[in-house]
Amino acid sequence: MRFRFLEAIHVLAITLLALPINRTFSQNAEPQIEEISVIGQFVPDEKRGTDQVSNVVGQEQFTRSGDANIAESLKRISGLSAVGGKYVYIRGLGERYSSALMNGAILPSPEPINRVVPMDLFPTAILESVLVQKTYSAAFPAEFGGGVMQLRTKKSTDEFFWNVTSSIGGQNNTTFKDGFTLDGGSRDWLGYDDGHRAMSDTLKRAVAGDNKLKKYSVYDKQGVPMEDLTAIGKAFNNEYTFDTESLPVDTSFTTSFGNFNEIGDSGAKINYFGAIDYSNSWDSNEVEQNRWVPAGGENLSQQEGLDFQGTENSVDLSGMFSVGLDLNENHNVRLTSLVLRKMDHRLSRTLGYIESSDDLERVELEWIERELSSHQLQGDHYFPEFNELVINWRYSDMEANRDSPDHRIYRYDGGELSSRGNGNQRNYSFLTDTTKDFGLDVSMVFYGPADATITTKFGGVISEKDRDSEIRRYGFAFGGPISYDLDLLQQPLETIFAPENIGPEGFYIREITRATDNYTAQNELNAFYGEVEFNFDDRLRFTLGARQEDFTQTADTFDLFNPTYGVQAKLEQDALMPAFSATYINNDHQFRLAYSETVSRPDFRELSPAMFTNPMTGTEVVGNPNLKITDIKNYDFRWEWYFGYTDYVSAGIFYKEFTNPIEASIQSPINRVMTFINAASAENQGVELEVFKSLDFLGGIGEDFYFQGNVSYIDSTVTIAPEDRGVLTNMTRPLQGQSDWLLNAQIGYEPFSGTTATLLYHYYGDRVSQVGIESVPDFYEQAFGELNFVFIRELNDNWKVTAKARNITDQRNEVRVSDYLVNGYYMGREISLQVDYTF
Repeated sequence: MRFRFLEAIHVLAITLLALPINRTFSQNAEPQIEEISVIGQFVPDEKRGTDQVSNVVGQEQFTRSGDANIAESLKRISGLSAVGGKYVYIRGLGERYSSALMNGAILPSPEPINRVVPMDLFPTAILESVLVQKTYSAAFPAEFGGGVMQLRTKKSTDEFFWNVTSSIGGQNNTTFKDGFTLDGGSRDWLGYDDGHRAMSDTLKRAVAGDNKLKKYSVYDKQGVPMEDLTAIGKAFNNEYTFDTESLPVDTSFTTSFGNFNEIGDSGAKINYFGAIDYSNSWDSNEVEQNRWVPAGGENLSQQEGLDFQGTENSVDLSGMFSVGLDLNENHNVRLTSLVLRKMDHRLSRTLGYIESSDDLERVELEWIERELSSHQLQGDHYFPEFNELVINWRYSDMEANRDSPDHRIYRYDGGELSSRGNGNQRNYSFLTDTTKDFGLDVSMVFYGPADATITTKFGGVISEKDRDSEIRRYGFAFGGPISYDLDLLQQPLETIFAPENIGPEGFYIREITRATDNYTAQNELNAFYGEVEFNFDDRLRFTLGARQEDFTQTADTFDLFNPTYGVQAKLEQDALMPAFSATYINNDHQFRLAYSETVSRPDFRELSPAMFTNPMTGTEVVGNPNLKITDIKNYDFRWEWYFGYTDYVSAGIFYKEFTNPIEASIQSPINRVMTFINAASAENQGVELEVFKSLDFLGGIGEDFYFQGNVSYIDSTVTIAPEDRGVLTNMTRPLQGQSDWLLNAQIGYEPFSGTTATLLYHYYGDRVSQVGIESVPDFYEQAFGELNFVFIRELNDNWKVTAKARNITDQRNEVRVSDYLVNGYYMGREISLQVDYTF
């Protein structure tokens, strides 16, 4: 590890400062520890016992809410929202300001541009719980703004179990309604392309060794002869037009099992857990899309009007296996392996008018496979005779992939195939992101007078991440006279690009890969931390900590076909981040106070001056090599009151101050290329209120009901310096993606008869979805509410039936600029029926 020696000593001193004194304490005061039997987990107790502001959701909440993945479940926590159905915003702060860990290890990302981890990849079937910590502690990565999400995978219990679950469902605007379909490979139903969309062998041979596919000429003798280009063009799968047919029901299947075996008479045992989760779902949407330009004063004029129709088929397939060796009650080692996959097959047609065409038809066929594989070896060791020494260690080897083979895009202008350079494209992209992570945590407890305890904790992390992103773009160029036959250009693409039309007299294939499409990136993190917790009679706790991080990140953008061209962006930081928290307990009341200093660093390509096209949005983007790291100061206060058996109320306030926050900006009105700037400043503040209350005070049937809810009010301000304004309309605005109000309400019915009924409501307020430019105001996604209902009936010890209804009110999703509609659509109502059998 590359720590500077004196700084490492400084951090270590924080941990070890009190050791000589406390060894004396431990000799004079023998702790009285009673036997503890753990029979289950009650989530508020974990929240109550921690010294940080946090929330926990576990299997009980997953079942109550009927959520299939973690993105759906986390939005029910106070101050959290899910943007785009997969990116979790904590306290109004986007993915840049949140980090995700799994069993303590940093996760890789399958996203092509950012390091963010999409939470829709994680099914609730494989997770035991998720801890969301909203105040920073030194044991977590210092890239912290909104919070950290700690995902904990399931482990086997000390008994045999086997559970099988199957469900069917549908949406009112999709199921048994006409939608787009396209036959593919034999393994499409599993979410795997079997090679149907892969490059042809002739194309692979032609571009092997990073060769560029280009036409031979007397000026470029490195090109490919026309006869070979013709063969390559004819080898492309000539499928462009999708079918319209009635869409099937959604289906899912999950099975999980576990058991244990004792190893002779040694007292040791091996336990294991496994799970497989599969789902196949369909979603169709019709979206109204408009573009507006200034028309004088506060008026806007419509420049584009489009109708989007699309169908998406999503297949999720995940598997997990965990095996543990419990040597005794104090020592265990566990190996956990999992593979999470999500495939999205999107078919869409957009019709309407734009600035350059009065009669536009744009068609897109996209197949995306995302995968996260992980192997984790971890151990937990407890030595009570050595001041309750606890050693936790872990090693993780993870890889995330994103594969998008044969992404087809084409357009017709005025009923004819467009001759633009991007009029027809066939793109192949692949990304791999690997992370190797080793972590160690050590803690000891020392006892002092008056029942005082001092817990010291220290540890470190060595993390290495490597990313390789490659895109190859191809398209048919207009060549000979056949390609200019107007009657032919009005036909479907299967006719236009028929084999007889490929060649010197018609169309020929060419490569349009850009010099900046491909990049590699690495980051290395060496971190060391120390914490000391002072606990006085279990009534007053202080925690002081600091984390030293040595961080290096590089991103190399390169031209596949020109080894002499390359642009490198590099970022280095060696910093010490402090953290402080205090908790005061007065009977059933707790008061928490926290302060910390953290950072947010630029993503891989945000520093690179090489222009590139975002493969997810099509936006032209250029990084800024002068970006600075964002410094954040975090302040938190929360009051908690626990009463009754399960009831609690909590109220908290927070304030965050940002120096050099990173924001997206458009600097030129001509090319509208997106870049990144350091805003002058930003603030984020808010209030959070949570409550869980049994309605037993009503008597009678009220004893079987409960109410759970939370509400958050969040206010943020970003200030852009005049020199960085570019063509942005507003120099002051809220953070992008931040809602002013977030609300969750839940009424549940849980008698002891095996019946559970839950009514859930989730609401988010208006939030900025896109920054306005050239006098057009900022775009706001409108406030939205979702009402769900879940009914569970246990028929006997083996059988259980669950019925779910989602988005019952089916409010329209809208984005507006002022009062003008930018886009709007209905998600549709969804119902499902699930059957569980436990052996």
